[in-house]
Amino acid sequence: MKKFLAIIMTLAMVLALGAGAFAATEADLSTEPEFDPNPDYDKWTVVEYTIEDIQADLVCTISAKEDDSEFYLECNFYGDDQMTRTTWDGSAYTVLEDKTGFMAGDTPAILDIAREQNLWVPMNGEAAEAAPAAEGEKKFTVADLPTEPEFDPNEEYDMWTVVEYTIEDIQADLVCTVSAKADFSEFYQECNFYGDDQMTRTTYDGKEYTVLEDKTGFMAGDTPAILDKAQEQGIWIKFHDDAEAEAAPAAAGATAADLPTEPEFDPNPDYDEYTVVEYTIEDIQADLVCTISRKADNSEYYLECNFYGDDQMTRTTYDGTTYTVLEDKTGFMAGDTPAILDIAQEQNIWVPIA
Repeated sequence: MKKFLAIIMTLAMVLALGAGAFAATEADLSTEPEFDPNPDYDKWTVVEYTIEDIQADLVCTISAKEDDSEFYLECNFYGDDQMTRTTWDGSAYTVLEDKTGFMAGDTPAILDIAREQNLWVPMNGEAAEAAPAAEGEKKFTVADLPTEPEFDPNEEYDMWTVVEYTIEDIQADLVCTVSAKADFSEFYQECNFYGDDQMTRTTYDGKEYTVLEDKTGFMAGDTPAILDKAQEQGIWIKFHDDAEAEAAPAAAGATAADLPTEPEFDPNPDYDEYTVVEYTIEDIQADLVCTISRKADNSEYYLECNFYGDDQMTRTTYDGTTYTVLEDKTGFMAGDTPAILDIAQEQNIWVPIA
């Protein structure tokens, strides 16, 4: 009943105010939150939920990324604080963390209610007032860094900095180049230690770092401290600040007429831009015409083509170095997908998806 009432309340408010005009505030929520939202996300809401078989009523605070790709849920169940962190790919939820091991089963239903009631409060309630100050923020340059970089930054990320760091127990001084996503969700760190080039790739969920790659196996232990220092010093140089004005006209100029051939599949509207790649599977001389949709930051691709009458689809993520095929509709295309996506990036003809 509570779930039903929450949804009805939301629909009534949207109809009264107009779907496009409604701006949720904390006063619009169905009840007061029991937990503060997670500031590492973009928006938040509150969901009242009942675990039916034991009639346990929960008040859940849910923080979310703007595109609903990730959710952070907190509630209290009979005195125990619960937390889950969950991703969503548009079809299925994947619970990445469950603090107590108790909430994973109910989390998808709670997140469904959150999305259905659609009462999202922006994380920064005073964003409109803060905007003028943000426009006046200093744009850092290489001259602002504490020292010269020893490694070029990784341009697959959004910004970069340099950190001077000492491994105290052996008094080894490092100069680390740290590249980062704009939301600090991922870092790429390079340095040199006694002649060996080091690299780590690390994700961050707002509380913990997870080292995904460590080139030599030596740097994983010190990486969190280096990244903490990078965040604390707050000197981030954004990639392509000076090139934005020049790049915009070229990007805006790409149309379907610029593609190498006509697409055989429509682009996926859940992505930002698309292209067409002509590709031959050499060992069997099969010619394919592939429609490739992607996120604007190159982080994910959706490929469709037809092979001898069978429609093919792969969904693939890209971390700037490696492709990871998450879905392969027929099980046939995973092997060729990286080569096809490389061609798409090389030809660089991306048409915005309306």
